[in-house]
Amino acid sequence: MKKFFMTLAVAATAFMATTANAQTKEQFTDDLAISLNGVPQEPVKGTTVELEHQADGTSTFMLKNFTFGDFEVGDVIVEGIKGVKNGDATTYDFDGIAKLPSNTMLAEALGYQIPLTLHSVVEGGKLYAEISLSVPMGEETLKVDCVFGKKSETAINGVVAGKTAPVAVFNATGARQNGLQKGLNIVRTADGKTVKVLK
Repeated sequence: MKKFFMTLAVAATAFMATTANAQTKEQFTDDLAISLNGVPQEPVKGTTVELEHQADGTSTFMLKNFTFGDFEVGDVIVEGIKGVKNGDATTYDFDGIAKLPSNTMLAEALGYQIPLTLHSVVEGGKLYAEISLSVPMGEETLKVDCVFGKKSETAINGVVAGKTAPVAVFNATGARQNGLQKGLNIVRTADGKTVKVLK
């Protein structure tokens, strides 16, 4: 009997360890609009983004097989993002270094990492994401801005409480606006962050 309880305890411990490491994955496929130094490019149809949720409450954002212009980057991975719930929507923001694990020439030239900012919203089974990358090209830096999916009302408004409340809105030329206007808006929030919003 003692042996039975010992076996049961080992099995329960193994099950709990497996459950603790459990991950869930969401996959989204949509168009990816890209601009290089502000110049719009042909959208990439059928781009895939994966969100993998860890047991510790963080998530990994992966832009699959990313290519811009003639440059093949491969997967772009952002780890350790905490989601912020806002009603039915969850917002994921990141400003830091993303990983480039693919064996492409560009990923290797960049040291398998790249500076990246991300603002994304998951709502109603859809993902909307704004992704900005700074790609060093010799002595110059190429600014790559991407928009994945279509913006919902939550994505337009963002999380409007506390530190992320908008304190100023500017148009693409830097002129201050009274609120969100049609086209590109640059929103500065109370915590000092700047977010691009396309309405």
